[in-house]
Amino acid sequence: MQRRAWIYICSTLMVAGLLTLAAYVMRSDKPVQITTFLGLSLLSTLLMIFVVFTPSHRGYEGSTIGWVAGILILPPWLFALQVMIAHLAQWAWIRYANPQSPHLRAWYIQPFNIAKGMISGFAAYTVIALLPVAPTGALSAANTVAVLLTVVAFVATNQTLLGLALYLARGISFREAGIWRDAARIEVPLACLGYVVFALMDRGPLATLFILAPIALVYQAFMLPTVQDEAVKALEGMNQDLTQANQAVRQLYDDLFSTLARVFDARDPYVGGHAAQVAAYAVAIAKELQLPAERVQLIRQCAYLHDIGKIALPESILHKPGPLTLAEYDLVKKHADIGADFVATSHGLQHLAPFIRHHHERWDGMGYPLGLAGQAIPLEARILNVCDSVEAMASDRPYHRALTVGQIIAELERCASHQFDPGVVEAFTRIVEREGDSFVVNSARTVAVAYAHGMWGAESQSLEWLGRVYDAGATRAYVPSEGLMLPRWISHPTDSKID
Repeated sequence: MQRRAWIYICSTLMVAGLLTLAAYVMRSDKPVQITTFLGLSLLSTLLMIFVVFTPSHRGYEGSTIGWVAGILILPPWLFALQVMIAHLAQWAWIRYANPQSPHLRAWYIQPFNIAKGMISGFAAYTVIALLPVAPTGALSAANTVAVLLTVVAFVATNQTLLGLALYLARGISFREAGIWRDAARIEVPLACLGYVVFALMDRGPLATLFILAPIALVYQAFMLPTVQDEAVKALEGMNQDLTQANQAVRQLYDDLFSTLARVFDARDPYVGGHAAQVAAYAVAIAKELQLPAERVQLIRQCAYLHDIGKIALPESILHKPGPLTLAEYDLVKKHADIGADFVATSHGLQHLAPFIRHHHERWDGMGYPLGLAGQAIPLEARILNVCDSVEAMASDRPYHRALTVGQIIAELERCASHQFDPGVVEAFTRIVEREGDSFVVNSARTVAVAYAHGMWGAESQSLEWLGRVYDAGATRAYVPSEGLMLPRWISHPTDSKID
């Protein structure tokens, strides 16, 4: 600690000692009620001991109530004794209850606090002596002013002495320490309660019991930040638990959608993994369009279930190796309505129905089932339309080999503003330019390898075709995609695909 701080502390102790000695020498012969003195000393001691610490580790206590009451009731020399008793009792309590407290590390802390309290009290006594009306008796206008001046004198002196000590010892300014803020918001109200204590004690011993009521309220106010902090921490804990639970439920929900999609795709082994890949494209486009997270999740879900209606189609159509007849194609087109009607019966899935119903609508109004056009088609359905088409073009079919990424982009751009929403096409194109060709996946690789190894038997009608398609040198090598179902697509024109 700097030398000037030591000089300040020693000077404060010396001034307090001289003022106390002078007060004792100049004491009057007026009798003093020992019970009142002991009661005030006990009150001040208890208020000093019970300190409330806020989450910022700042401590608050209400000893100012006892000091101002002592100033208004006791002579100066007994007030000095009251201050000394309360601080020494607090020191003894800290030494017993918390031996590691920083208040015990430096010898000068408690003596300085005692001296500060004494000097502040003597400043208030000086103001009382200079006033024409004493701050006691009936509460008149003049008496009220006297009380307020006494309060201000005590608080201002006490806070100033404290602020100077912090500045000289630690370099903390009055503003950084909140000296005047605390004086106005905390110390002055507490000092005013000291007058309430004085007024109640003046009425008789039983009236002093009511002193506890305002003091209890004060301490509840002190504890409010701590209570709020505990409540906030409890809420944060609950929120974290809910977030984890929500993530678990969402994961379960995603797994369920993925499983359902695999079940539907399993009826037609040539399109295994089709729904999952459509979902991957759809989520990427939704994020590229900067849709909110909730809407991205919605698009993921409807992508997984967009072909749920195919579960009602006969296997003779799903497994047909050649082109569909017009009657068969008309039946296939009903899968959009069938799927939408399926999910509409479920309270948890009915919000997906419009997107599933309209994912084969075209931008020019030539799609099905209702022939909606442009913005009348839900955005989610427009995204699905592009993703469904990309997945069909990017993957091998019995009727065509997978297109290159360049060919797919060219086809999308050719059909933009006719079959596809041009804004969705632009978003997909930006993604491919940024991510590269690897973003577009051939989900038929697994079935290609499976057929090449005869996993479906030599009698399969498509084995001969696959043998030609995957003849060495006829096409690129394919690597099995882990976890995908074996795919199979039905032959149809690009605009009438049922993937």
